[in-house]
Amino acid sequence: MGYGYNPIVGKNWRYNPEKTFKISRSKIELYFNCPTCFYKDAKLGLRKPPMPGWAINSAVDALLKKEMDICRAKDRPHGIFIENGLDIKPFKHDDIEKWQNAFTGIQYKDTEHNFLLYGGVDDIMVDKDGKLVVIDFKATAKAADILSSANVYNNGESYKRQLEIYSWLLQKNGFEVSTKGYLMYYNGEASRPHLGKQMHFRRTLVPFKLDTSWITPMIAEMYACLQSDKIPKYNDSNCEDCLYLTTIEKM
Repeated sequence: MGYGYNPIVGKNWRYNPEKTFKISRSKIELYFNCPTCFYKDAKLGLRKPPMPGWAINSAVDALLKKEMDICRAKDRPHGIFIENGLDIKPFKHDDIEKWQNAFTGIQYKDTEHNFLLYGGVDDIMVDKDGKLVVIDFKATAKAADILSSANVYNNGESYKRQLEIYSWLLQKNGFEVSTKGYLMYYNGEASRPHLGKQMHFRRTLVPFKLDTSWITPMIAEMYACLQSDKIPKYNDSNCEDCLYLTTIEKM
């Protein structure tokens, strides 16, 4: 089979109370959306089919990181922040590349639950007061400008949680972190008469007020969930996967 998807992961990737269990930012999001799917993934080793990769988004991400590194070397703000009247610039730190790596990310060892929590951030800025500001890059192609969370799917709630988790991880590493976070949106222009050899984008900055207070209690919930020998009840009302499975069972 050329697809290469295996729904069952090996025992080394499943929860074992005798070993430190790695929990990524996306696993926290998985639990937030559906404890049932989280349990099946983390304890039973049953993975959902992966989402397809978005090559254009990856290219925009890579190019923006190069731009930020140029600004970091010159100790100046990126143009999008200047356009929005913000005095923030890329944060200089020896671990920045590690923090940006999806497989290592910003890490925090939770000794109470024996979890290693981590998440790969797109980039981190620093404001004039020395507080860190978490940034995430987004690429899309919409006719309307993306000026606020109201222009983002579901008011950008999942993206807000993403920024909050990165902020929380930085806090746990002893950094002072701003309660402001931003999505850098690059919106492909489809209204031009032709493509030519380059894609044009409109860039906007979407601000969020961050609150990390929900994360620590949720990690405790995740731990409690993993101690059970029973799969949590299907979450038909909020999870499409659970609804799909319960529908099949009723057929």
